[in-house]
Amino acid sequence: MTSEALPGVSLTLAPRGPEPEPLRTDVAAFLGRFRRGPVGTPVRVESWNDVVDAFGPPPPEGAFATPYALRGFFENGGRTAWALRVSGPAVTARAVWTVGDIGGFAATRYRVVATSPGAWANGVRVAIRHQASTVAGPPTVSLRVTVPGEAPETFSGLPPAGVADLVTGSRYIRLVPDGPAPAPGRPGPISTSWSLTLAGGTDTPPARQEYTDAVTVQSELPEPALVALPDLGTDLSGTVHTDMVLELLGTVFPLLDRLVVLDVPPRLASVDATVEWVESLTATGDSQLLSCAAVYHPLLRTPDGPALRTVPASGHVLGVIARLDAERGAHHTPAGAVILEAVDLAVDLPEPQQVRLFDAGVDLIRCTRGRGLIVWGGRTLSADPRTRYIAHRRLLHLLVRAIRRVATPLVFDVNSPELRLTLVRAITAVLLAAFRAGALAGTRPEQAFRVVCDDTNNPPEQDPGQLVCEIEVAAAVPMEFIRLRLVLGQDRGLEVIEA
Repeated sequence: MTSEALPGVSLTLAPRGPEPEPLRTDVAAFLGRFRRGPVGTPVRVESWNDVVDAFGPPPPEGAFATPYALRGFFENGGRTAWALRVSGPAVTARAVWTVGDIGGFAATRYRVVATSPGAWANGVRVAIRHQASTVAGPPTVSLRVTVPGEAPETFSGLPPAGVADLVTGSRYIRLVPDGPAPAPGRPGPISTSWSLTLAGGTDTPPARQEYTDAVTVQSELPEPALVALPDLGTDLSGTVHTDMVLELLGTVFPLLDRLVVLDVPPRLASVDATVEWVESLTATGDSQLLSCAAVYHPLLRTPDGPALRTVPASGHVLGVIARLDAERGAHHTPAGAVILEAVDLAVDLPEPQQVRLFDAGVDLIRCTRGRGLIVWGGRTLSADPRTRYIAHRRLLHLLVRAIRRVATPLVFDVNSPELRLTLVRAITAVLLAAFRAGALAGTRPEQAFRVVCDDTNNPPEQDPGQLVCEIEVAAAVPMEFIRLRLVLGQDRGLEVIEA
């Protein structure tokens, strides 16, 4: 933030935040528990430092998995993520600052409130000092906020009347006037100090409804193409957990633009229990629903100071996918890629158990001699060969995002030969770019894709307010056709359907 001043004029310029980029397919969304931070409000982060700044460091006891998953995402090459704190009912810690009749303040009493609910703020100390006006200058207020386990904050030389507004930049506290203004003409003592301690903050684990709300919020974000819920298997169990996963997939699949990476619930200690859990998901038999999800196992062991910590694999795997996306493109499989910043597997599975998990649809992480930890699978939970491979699903996600970008501005145009030609040219340009990147099969573009938007799928008797465009794409080996149907309607916008 920069400021410029002229006599009688003050100008403050705040840097503009980064704009979301819906065409990217390497952006992840992490839904789970954090030490602090806004509840239910997604925050865009571009580094581990951003995560710590917005949500605080992971709790010392390591009760939450999501912060460690996010750290693994950035350590493996992820560049951008959306983090959404999920919490059950929580109370915000607070204290009362009684100023009294010292003149110059906006109120005789303030409530000192933590910036977000939870027990994290219990024990936060706020030291306040008021200095009356002297020959050296007008009255000032200084504050020092000390949070256990985090860097302290200091605010110096604040005018008493505007202290509440000027402390809004704090990561930890807010000041809320809670009393009448003091009587005028009472300067008070030369120096006065207060020492406050916040208390009363509480946390409760999130239930299904809180996760349902979080899933809805992430579905409304245009940028994420990867989704993980690292704490879901700890917070929910049994059929509630299974139903929540199916609800998540039911929300994600119609979007056709993102992949969910699931973690095996940590309570499932045996291979038999893991296979039974996966079968509870695949029992739906809905290959399209299952095509937007993949399961990676086992858990990882990562450095955490002098010790090792067991963390879910989803964050590291999403980081690998994001890294490959930036290096090679969304159409490359994560199978065979090296996982960074993890030193071991939480459990060493014998080969027969690995085969059982593979047959059930679980993507394995294996420890290989000379290479370390390797992503050993690149399949979704779908058993249908047309929707089985992560690389092909992510190619579909890229195409859908690109097609939306070129087609959405045309929604309100009149259905005419000119509109059809414009749409076909724009979509062809997108598909040509994918073909040149090696994402599509064939030696010539006409072998790789086909775009149809003419009288065959837009007959004269069709509603003139609706335009249909059909796209066929041959993905690279193993060759499978992806079929999309675009419907532009002036009354319902753009609809993309996988045929």
